[in-house]
Amino acid sequence: MNILHISDIHYCQNDKVYSKGYKGMIYKMDNPLIHLEACLKEVIQTQQIDLLLISGDLTEDGSVEDYAYLKKWFEEQIPNMKIIVTLGNHDIKENFYEGWLGKASSSASYNLVETFEEFYLISFDSSVYGLADGSMSDEQFNWLEEQLNKYQDKPVILMTHHHVLENQSSTPVLPESNRLINLIREYSITCFVNGHTHHVFNGDIHGIPYFTVNGMSFVGEDEGSGLVRFEQKHGYNIYQVEDGMVKKQLSENFFTGKIIARVDMKNDI
Repeated sequence: MNILHISDIHYCQNDKVYSKGYKGMIYKMDNPLIHLEACLKEVIQTQQIDLLLISGDLTEDGSVEDYAYLKKWFEEQIPNMKIIVTLGNHDIKENFYEGWLGKASSSASYNLVETFEEFYLISFDSSVYGLADGSMSDEQFNWLEEQLNKYQDKPVILMTHHHVLENQSSTPVLPESNRLINLIREYSITCFVNGHTHHVFNGDIHGIPYFTVNGMSFVGEDEGSGLVRFEQKHGYNIYQVEDGMVKKQLSENFFTGKIIARVDMKNDI
């Protein structure tokens, strides 16, 4: 099975003009669907993709209409392909439930388990809207532990939005990272995949392969003293899974050379 992994689309139907700060950068960046469409076409033309994973920040503070539009866009671009998502700190649960899922509005964590022939995929929600670093409650930990105990007859792929390894980025990790790492190390985990940092990273957690994918929208480079240089950059990962294990991993990263803006994240957000 070939799995395509993308993250941090930050889609928005931007109807407000911002000239400065982070919102000004979002207003000036390219529509991420332009680059996403090109990536999907390239991947599909070159190989068979069986599953798409999107590890959060589907939208930039998205409305119900944003989620509905994005869901329809994916259905038109890649009809019949299974898509599994998790939510990021820019996603609004209530709007996601209505617009993406077509369900009643809900503030409940979006968790799920999907069964495949060779593995299970467990997607768990580490997002809190407006809380950049995310959070996992005791309830979320209990849910995840229950699933890991229940689904032990096959390997498991774990997906969430936030990263958990402190050495991979200047962006703070999920506050409960150590607790999460201690929990999953005792189980048969094929890999742990996430987004959030917008920077590609490969590592391991006590021997568990760990993959952070590039964002599909922009990347922020820390220039010090709170100044961040935002660049137009995007990418994706592909995982080749055989017998429930990752046999091959490929990262594709695209640099447009465009600097979107420099933003003082301490004083000008």
